[in-house]
Amino acid sequence: MNIATISTITRREVRDTLSDWRIVAPILLLTFIFPQLLVAASSQMVRFVEDDNLAGRLMPFAALLVGFIPASFSLITALESFVGERERNSLEALLSMPISDRDLYIGKLASSLITPLGSSMLAMLVFIAMLLGFQPDLYFAAITLPRLALLFLIVSSMALVMVSGAVIVSAHITTVRAANLMSSFILLPAALVVQLAAVLIINERWGELWLVAAALLALAITLTRIGMDTFNREEILSREHTQGKINIELSMLHVEWRALRLPFNMQHAAFSIAQRELREVLSDWRVLIPLTVLTVGLPAGLMAGTSFALGFLQDLTLLGRLVPFAALLVGFVPASFALITAIESFVGERERNSLESLLAMPISDRSLYAGKLISALLVPLGGSLLAMLVFLNLIRFIYPNLYFYAMTPALLLQIALMICVITLLLVSGAVVISSHTGSIRAATLLASAVLVPTAVAIQLQALLFIAQRFDVLWYVMAALAVIAVALIRSGMASFNREEILSREHEELSLRHVLATYLSFYREHRPAGTQPSEYAGLPFSARRFYSRELPALLRELRLPLAFAALAALGGLLLGGALGERYRIAAFEQALAGLGQTPHASPGLALFIFANNIRVSLLSNVFSAVSFGIFAFLVPAVAFGQIGFIASTLATRGGSWLALGADSPLQFVLAYVLPHGIIELPTFILSAALGLRIGAALLAPPPGFSAGQNLLWALAAFAKTWLLVLLPLVALGSLIEGMITPVIITGLYGL
Repeated sequence: MNIATISTITRREVRDTLSDWRIVAPILLLTFIFPQLLVAASSQMVRFVEDDNLAGRLMPFAALLVGFIPASFSLITALESFVGERERNSLEALLSMPISDRDLYIGKLASSLITPLGSSMLAMLVFIAMLLGFQPDLYFAAITLPRLALLFLIVSSMALVMVSGAVIVSAHITTVRAANLMSSFILLPAALVVQLAAVLIINERWGELWLVAAALLALAITLTRIGMDTFNREEILSREHTQGKINIELSMLHVEWRALRLPFNMQHAAFSIAQRELREVLSDWRVLIPLTVLTVGLPAGLMAGTSFALGFLQDLTLLGRLVPFAALLVGFVPASFALITAIESFVGERERNSLESLLAMPISDRSLYAGKLISALLVPLGGSLLAMLVFLNLIRFIYPNLYFYAMTPALLLQIALMICVITLLLVSGAVVISSHTGSIRAATLLASAVLVPTAVAIQLQALLFIAQRFDVLWYVMAALAVIAVALIRSGMASFNREEILSREHEELSLRHVLATYLSFYREHRPAGTQPSEYAGLPFSARRFYSRELPALLRELRLPLAFAALAALGGLLLGGALGERYRIAAFEQALAGLGQTPHASPGLALFIFANNIRVSLLSNVFSAVSFGIFAFLVPAVAFGQIGFIASTLATRGGSWLALGADSPLQFVLAYVLPHGIIELPTFILSAALGLRIGAALLAPPPGFSAGQNLLWALAAFAKTWLLVLLPLVALGSLIEGMITPVIITGLYGL
C-alpha cells in the first residue's frame, strides 16, 4: 500500500468535490443550519408529547438523524467516484496512472468518505452544542457521554457502510443514471437501520444498540474488502453501456420484454405525452426491479423487523404507535426512489438526444409540462400506495391485534392522503429542477433541495405519530400540499421550451450569480429591473435609510399584509385553543408566572442569540418552503400570547383589573415592554421571508426566477443588517434588563 499515492488521489478528489458549489452549498446547510432548525423544532415538538420522559428520549434519536441526513446526501459523490469519471471523459486518464488497483480503489474510497463523515460529525457537534446551550433540560434528560460516543460510532459506521457500498456500485455500473437508480439498495437499508435505532433509543435498549454499531462496523469492513477484491480497471475500461431493456438469452431462448400499451387513449395533448413517458419508464428494468423490491420486499422486511421487535420490546403500545408511521415510511421510500425518473423528465431527454424532437411537438408549453408531470407522478404514486397497502395487510393478517390497536379507517385515509401529498411534492419539485438544469448530474445534486427537507419532515412526523397527535398531522399535510401546489404553479409559470433549447450544459456560473447579487445589494431598484440597468453605485447606508428603505417597504406592502394576517390569525387561533385545550408546557409556564430570571446582560445576550437564530433560519428556509417558515414566526409568537391570555381569562382572570391571574397584567408585564419593539420587528422579518418564498413562484416581467430570488435575498440582507439587527438587539436588551424588573414589580415576587 502506497500511502503517498493514496493521499494524492484523495486530495485530488476532495479538491474537485469542494469546488462544486452544488455539493458544498447543501452540505453547509445540512451541517450548520439543519441542526439549529432541528433544535428549534424539538423545543416546539416536545409540547405535543405528554410524556416528559419520552420527549427527552427523543433527543438522542434527533442527534442520530442529524448525522444521518448529511451522510445520505453526500452519497452522491461516492456514487460518481468511478462512473462519473466515465461520463466526464476522464476515466481513461485516471485508470492509466501507474498505481496498483488496490491503491486506486482505496484513494477513491477515502476521498468519497471524507465529505459525508466530516459533515455528519460536524452536524452532530453543532446539534449537541445548540441543544446544550438552548435546551439543557432536553440534553441531560437522556444524553450521556457513553451514549453520545455510541451515537457517533453508529453514524460513522453507517457512513462507511453507505460509502463503501456506493463505491462498489460505481465501479460496476456504466452510467450515472444507473448508479442513481441502484442507490436505493443502499439508502433503503440505511433508513431502516435508523428506524430500528429509533425504536431501541426510545425504549432505552442501549445494549442492543451497541450490537447494531458492531454489526455496522463489521459490514463496513466486509464491503470495503469486497470492493478491493472485485475492483479491476481492465473490466471498467472494457465494459459497455448496458441498455435499460430486459434482454435475456438462455441457450436458444430469447426473451425481450416491452411495456404493454396503456389501455386508455386520452385525446388531450398532456395525456399523449404521459402515455409516451410511461411506456419508456415501464420498459426499463432498472426502474421496475428496484420498484418491485421496494413495493413488496420492503413491507416484508418490515414485517420481519416487527417480529424481532415483539421479542424484546418493553412497551407494546409504543410499537403500535409506530405502525402508522411505518406505513407512511413504506409509502415514502418508493416515491423517493422513483424521484430519479422525475429528475430526468426534461434533462434526461437532452442527454438522450431526444429533447429537440420532444419540444418540437405542436402542443403548448403548459400541456407539455403537464404531461411530463403526470407521467412522472403516476409510477411513484402507484408504487407508494401499493407498498403501504401490502404492509398494512401483512400486519392485519399476521398481527391482527397490533393492527386493530394502531389503525382506524380515518387514520388509514390520513396516511394515504399524506403519501399522495408527499409524492406530489417530490415529483413537482423534481420536474421543476429537471426543466432548469443542463445535465443529469446537476439535476441529481440539486434534487437534495426537495428530497432532504421532505425526508426531514417525514422523520419529524414520527414524533407526532408516537405522541398520537394526528390532529397536528392535518396541519402538516396542509402545509406540504401548499408547497406542492406552489411548485406546480412555479414550474408551469417558468417553463419555456426556447430557454431549454438554448441552455448550455453547466450554464450556471457562481461568479455571475455573485455579481448579480452584489448589484442588487449595492443599490435598490424595483424588482424586474435588469442588472445591466443599474447605475453601479456603491452601497450607502445613508441612501438606504433615506430613500431605499421607504421604497422597499412600499414594494413589501402585500408581504407585510400577509405577515400581519399571520400574527392576527395566530392571536385568534391561540385564544380559541386556550379556551378549550390544556398543554403541559403552557401549564408549566402559567404555574411559573411572576418567576423570572434576574435581569442581567447574560440573559439579554441569550435572548438576542435566540432571536437572531430564529430570524435567520426562518428566512433562509423560506426559499425552499415558499415562505411557510417565515409565515409561522409571527403566527406562533402571537399564538402563544393569545393562548396564555385566553387561558387566564377562562380561569376567571379579568381584562379590566390587575392581579396574578389577570390576562391584562400578563400582557403588561410579559409582552408590552419588549414586545412593542420585537413583535413589529418579527412581522417585518416575516414579510421579507414571504418575499423570498414567493420569489420562485411569480417573477415580475423581465426577471427570471433566479434573479427574483437574488433580489429578495439582497433586500433581506440589507434590511436585516441595518434594521432588524439593531431592533432585535434593542428588544433583547429590554427583555433581559427591564422586563424582569417590571414582572417583579407587578407580580410582587
